[in-house]
Amino acid sequence: MIIAAHNIETPCHRQYFYVGGVYEEDKSTSFGGHVMRDQTYVECLTPLGGAIREHPLVFVHGGGQSGLNWLHTLDGRKGWASYFLDQGYTVYLIDTASRGRSAPALQRKHVHYPTGFVEDMFTAPKAAGKWPQAELHMQWPGRGKRGDLIFDQFYASTLPSMSDLVAYQQTQKAGITALLERIGRPSILIIHSQGAPGGWLAADACPHFVKAIIAVEPNGPPFAGTHPHNGSKARVWGLADVPMAFSPPITDPSELRLITIPATQGGRSPVVLQDQSEGRVIHKLKNLQNMPVLVEVGEASYHAEYEHATVAFLRQAGVSCDLIRLEELGIKGNGHMQMLELNNLDIAAVLQKWIEDRFPHSKAAL
Repeated sequence: MIIAAHNIETPCHRQYFYVGGVYEEDKSTSFGGHVMRDQTYVECLTPLGGAIREHPLVFVHGGGQSGLNWLHTLDGRKGWASYFLDQGYTVYLIDTASRGRSAPALQRKHVHYPTGFVEDMFTAPKAAGKWPQAELHMQWPGRGKRGDLIFDQFYASTLPSMSDLVAYQQTQKAGITALLERIGRPSILIIHSQGAPGGWLAADACPHFVKAIIAVEPNGPPFAGTHPHNGSKARVWGLADVPMAFSPPITDPSELRLITIPATQGGRSPVVLQDQSEGRVIHKLKNLQNMPVLVEVGEASYHAEYEHATVAFLRQAGVSCDLIRLEELGIKGNGHMQMLELNNLDIAAVLQKWIEDRFPHSKAAL
């Protein structure tokens, strides 16, 4: 198989820059001075000609990935960046801290996903069958196994990731917030998987610069699971491992007083929510109240089991949140890496329609 390498990206004006980063004194050499840590690489793509949409899009990649995910597919088809450029959006792609073109923090431990994990979770889940919906997967281009040309290209693009997710989310928050402040006007965040906590945290930090959030299979479910590197509880603040602002305010996540609601159908996980029994106070996500959120999930992804739990938590916390299950729109067989799968542009069109429906006047050019 020959992978096409021409005429797949939409012509645009391209620039890149860095945001965030802090200087620390360098004590490792005799030269003195400082080194920069946790800077975030940003690539800005602007449509050439025609009207430009009012709200830019900021794309945040998931675990082991980089901003390359959005450019085009591994088998040479148009990616989401080009699709949204065609719709008139300015697009910002980032490499989160210590990932890709954002210099690695060598003092921190990183993990690199092995091929078995990538095959089982992303590219060939049907063969492994680790969750009920995996047997429905059919949209990855190629066999999804080591030795297949497309898989090998995808695996070559995977990158080591910080294993300490608290530290990683703190750097995500800082980088995305710095970018939103540099853009200086309300933007739409499109966050995927491990990139989601940083998006939620940045929206919490500067809500005036976030028009909406599209969460494509965000890291979850709330309050469930443990961190593999140290066994601590995951997402103790619901959407992240880093504190978020609630109203009434809390200083410790234990104040949320959680209960577990059993699953009501097969292939769905339990839901963890705040106890709503008589006299209990429900704490709202203070800074996410005025921004619409979409949570979108594929039919065959491991996220299909639990994204309803993320939506239930958001709604209880006062957030206006829609849930789209792609199969309910006739878009079948998608796994977790939707932006690279065979029907990626069909999915992009679903996201675009949601934006249009929410912001019908956003077509106006600046």
